[in-house]
Amino acid sequence: MGSRVLNSFPSLHYGTFGGLPTRILYVFIGLAPLILFVTGFVMWQYRYKGKNRRPAL
Repeated sequence: MGSRVLNSFPSLHYGTFGGLPTRILYVFIGLAPLILFVTGFVMWQYRYKGKNRRPAL
């Protein structure tokens, strides 16, 4: 049982256990942090610029 578990790790690591659908899923999971970073930066930049555009009273 232990050998079967340890021998399954390379296929899990490289995404070869499920074929093409698994590799596509791995691409989206891998790009998720980048997408979250970019959208978070855009939201922060929009909020930061919005504070500077308000006229002082």
